[in-house]
Formats: sequence, structure tokens, C-alpha cells
Amino acid sequence: MVSGHGLEDLLGATGGHPFVRWEVTDELASTWWQAAGAVAFQRTRKSVRRTVNVLGDDEGVTALIEHLPQIAATITPRHRAFSVSVPQHLEPRLRERYRVLEGGDWEWFHTTTAPEEHRSHESVRPIDDVARADEVRTFLEVHSPTADTDPGHGERWFAVEEPDGSFAAVAAWGTTRGGAPHLSSVAVDTRLRGRGLGRTIVGAVTRLAVAETGLCTLGMYSHNEAARSLYLSLGYDPLCAWSSRPVVLDS
Repeated sequence: MVSGHGLEDLLGATGGHPFVRWEVTDELASTWWQAAGAVAFQRTRKSVRRTVNVLGDDEGVTALIEHLPQIAATITPRHRAFSVSVPQHLEPRLRERYRVLEGGDWEWFHTTTAPEEHRSHESVRPIDDVARADEVRTFLEVHSPTADTDPGHGERWFAVEEPDGSFAAVAAWGTTRGGAPHLSSVAVDTRLRGRGLGRTIVGAVTRLAVAETGLCTLGMYSHNEAARSLYLSLGYDPLCAWSSRPVVLDS
């Protein structure tokens, strides 16, 4: 294992991988690690606590898993456990080597192509998520309890509304650490599912994001087969499938 420094070199080592480009900053890339055809790098999104993502070929990822104690000594020297994300098919190797706590499996998508325009997109409108924060939270609690974006924190929120002004669907447009649009907390009223509202709101917001910035990203929990099918049909590329786990480095 060797250490690297700087985002430019990290991007070079990963062939300009979009996940690195849009989820890692210069500061986070101040130190990263490489073995064979894989890299380990620091990342954080909503929490100030650092995590490590390991990306690359199987041989290199396996080698970097062996070196996690040395990596942790740089990132979290005072903690016995820290969060690690590895490609999902290599999560068993993480368990073979360390005591691993329960975590989550998720996927990261990216597109630079706007979905085709559809007349239903006209029903998607921006909303004031500060003034309507309680309404958005209640809607998410009922219709998408795993949603992880809270209104009123700077994201751009969009909705499809019923004639009485209540929500039929909502979605948030946030920003990754690297400045890319990031779609999250997509939710459709459970009583209205099957009517294409998810396709409508994701398609409309993605079109807007691509028009304004040239791309859009999103993440999803891996168990959500319906969401995966929707994103793929709208032109998103599933570039990463992660298993994120707290890892205990000593017994």
C-alpha cells in the first residue's frame, strides 16, 4: 500500500471516476491510499465524521481491507471503530478479517443525459420547504420513512400537488461535496403509486438539473427494486454498489 495526496492524483488513479469527482473534495483527498488497482479515500456527506470508501478491482480492494488499521490510524486514531464502504460483493471479505457491525447497502447513480420531456413534467413545481417544512416531514414519515433529507436545510424541493394543494409526490435537489446536483427523498403518496408520479417527478427534476449543470446524481437503498428500475429507465448509470459497515479494528 502507498499513500497519495490531492484530488487531481486521486482522480487520475481512478480514471476520473464520477463518484470520486463529485463526492470527494480537495480537503478530503489530502491523503488517500492505493494498492494494486484500487484506492481507499476519505468521504463525508451529512456527518462531520470521516468514512472510508474502497474502490477498484478485487485484488486491490482486498489488499486495502488488510490495511484498514493503518488507514484508520490516520483518520480516526482515537476510535476503535470506523465506517467503511466496500463494493457489495466484497463485504464478506471485510467480515472475514474484522468484527463488523450492522450497516446498510446502497447504490450511487449518475447521468449526464436528460430524460425525454413529457407533458406530465409541467405538474412538477418548486415549493417553499421552509414554510411547508412540517407538511413535507409528515408526508415523508408516512410515505417514505427511510428518506434522509430534512426540509429547510438549503436543498431545492419540488412537488406534484393534488387539486386541494396536498402533496402527491415530493423530491429534494441537494448538492454533493463536489458540487453536483443530488436527488434525494423521492416520495410518492402510497395511495397513488402505480400512476407514474415517481417517473414524473424524477424525470422533471433530472431534466432541470442536467439543463442547469450538465449532470445529476442520486443514491438509493439496494432493496428498492422499483426505484432501481425507474432510475435505469430514465438513463441513470449505476456506477457504485456499496456496503457501508462500522468496522471494529480490535477485539
